[in-house]
Amino acid sequence: MTSSKASIKSFKDLRIASLLPSTTDICIALGLQSNVVGITHECDFPLPDDSSKSSPFKHHFVICQAAIQNDPAATIAKKPLTLTVSHIDPSKATQAEIDLAVKTSLHDGLSLYNLNDDALSQAQPDIILTQSLCEVCAVAKDEVDDKVSCRLPPNQCQVLSLEPESLEEVTETFVRIADACGVPERGEELRRSFWEGAERVLLATKKSGIVKTKEALPKLLFLEWVDPPFNGGHWIPDMVEKWSGCRTATSWVTNTCKSVQLSWQQIYDADPDLVVIACCGFDLKRNEKDALAARELLKPLRAFKEGRIYAADGNLYFARPGPALREGIAILSRCAYDGDKDVVKELEGLGWLPNEGEGWARVVYDQEAVDTSIADMEDLITGKNEHTFAKLHEQACAEGKDVYIDPKTGYSVFTEIAHKKRGKCCGSGCRHCPYNHINVKDKANKIQQPAFLYEGPEKSNDEQHLFASIPTIPPNSHIKVLFHSGGKDSFLTIRKVVKEKLQNEQDPFHLILLTTFDSSTRVIAHQEIPIETVLKQAQHLEIPLLAIPLNRCSGETYLSRIQSGLNAIQSRVPDISKLTLVFGDLHLDHIREWREKELGQYPLEYPLWKVSYDDLMDDLEKSKIRVVLSAATKDGVKEGTVFTRNFRNVVEALGMDGFGENGEFHSVAEVWAASRKEALGL
Repeated sequence: MTSSKASIKSFKDLRIASLLPSTTDICIALGLQSNVVGITHECDFPLPDDSSKSSPFKHHFVICQAAIQNDPAATIAKKPLTLTVSHIDPSKATQAEIDLAVKTSLHDGLSLYNLNDDALSQAQPDIILTQSLCEVCAVAKDEVDDKVSCRLPPNQCQVLSLEPESLEEVTETFVRIADACGVPERGEELRRSFWEGAERVLLATKKSGIVKTKEALPKLLFLEWVDPPFNGGHWIPDMVEKWSGCRTATSWVTNTCKSVQLSWQQIYDADPDLVVIACCGFDLKRNEKDALAARELLKPLRAFKEGRIYAADGNLYFARPGPALREGIAILSRCAYDGDKDVVKELEGLGWLPNEGEGWARVVYDQEAVDTSIADMEDLITGKNEHTFAKLHEQACAEGKDVYIDPKTGYSVFTEIAHKKRGKCCGSGCRHCPYNHINVKDKANKIQQPAFLYEGPEKSNDEQHLFASIPTIPPNSHIKVLFHSGGKDSFLTIRKVVKEKLQNEQDPFHLILLTTFDSSTRVIAHQEIPIETVLKQAQHLEIPLLAIPLNRCSGETYLSRIQSGLNAIQSRVPDISKLTLVFGDLHLDHIREWREKELGQYPLEYPLWKVSYDDLMDDLEKSKIRVVLSAATKDGVKEGTVFTRNFRNVVEALGMDGFGENGEFHSVAEVWAASRKEALGL
């Protein structure tokens, strides 16, 4: 905590400028609301009922009772001046767009918030409460210092900067502010009341008749942002692990106080018992809305299937390092122990737990109104509503607009025109990026348009390096694009193509893997293989990989997305002389007929067509890799089973196709179980 010194008068005459919603809450809790002359555009400053000058404020946090008892006039106040302005309106933007605006602002060294010079001069504060902890959350400390020196008389105003990182440090700010404002005893009382409340919550969870051991504590995933996902930082881990009777699902995140961006695969691997979505700066209604919009991202979680996704008022109860964090702890416990009647009874008996539907809520997903199938390679991904975002985007571009309104979320989305005005890929994985996401670092988790997840090795130590990286493919090359799902059939097709390459020097073609996946879940349809796994395969085999996200209800078709992917290849590889599409189909005639009808404008190859299963099995065993079932749809086969010759014999004895061609099961090729040379047959 830092401060610039100035003489402070008696607290009854003190004029306070609060540049944080949290410090405004603290001032109210200390009974200093009548002293507050300036607040931010985000502060909540409830006024008394006009019908009674002595009517109390409506509070959502612990109040210092000594302040009210000793100074009844403290409840009477008028609306303070608004001292800040924002350059972004979160209510009209998606989380991804807000994330982009924040990251761009930080990169460019610009602030999203500024002080209103005239309002500051009019307020004439004696003390300004601010922070330098988070560059995203408030006016920069340097700007506050500059404006004070320029706009206020010398030595009139003290600037008190607060930087709490832990829950303990948050309560120390109660005392710090109270001391600075001349009411130290109120700060001590407020801190004591806060910890007494936290202790009551923790004791309530110990009444559980279900949770008996530390290992059985509910594993809670707290998301302070969804797109992209961030865990809760600073004081949130203390709230979860020390006081709510829970353990955190992000235990691998260590040695940092700040929130950390997660991948959805990390979240799936964490397998939380429940998810609490309490995004920074958003109220309950907005967090419920965003939780519903994130359905496809959350759907793979066990917590989703068990109905344990919750939304909360992140703005009031979690984002602000103030007295309302006590209520935030109670909300976490109420969600985590939902269904444990003994704990719920204790928590609801506290008298200050926010009501369901006001401070928190279960997120209810309409199971019948939404098609839960994942778009397959041959499925249309056109929405039932004619106002799909692809059509709206097309119309907006035709009209020269920079944004359009997403029909599902109601948020503004940048068009391709807006991105082209920027002149480069911003690196955030925007929906209509015209640059194939060239600057996106975590492509597997972010891209919304076709892009190369892996361009091939920069340099190969292998003398038998067969396929050039994308930047080194020469003009007028023959490119073979192999449709790759990550399973055994695709892998065996790769081996067949490699063998052809070694035996046919007359056609020095180059190979690119092409994968389609669900843009929300980041999983390959039916295979149930995360796109990150396919990226790992490509990197091990040193073969370039182009990925095409399929967005259900976008208004596009599978074929249009494939063409977009092929266009992306042609935009990176100059003057392709021949573009051949390669498929791993084994014997299903109707699939081959469909491909030839819809993609017949390109040369098509089927290297495994009608090859006997015995020969395929022999070749698979020669590769030394491991094949594991990634999904199963029939009795007698289970996900996680290793695919072997014996397994094939067993399923055939059960009347199934030995290679699962009728959808009985799907597989993932763990190519990293063998060396690259063994896997490729070099």
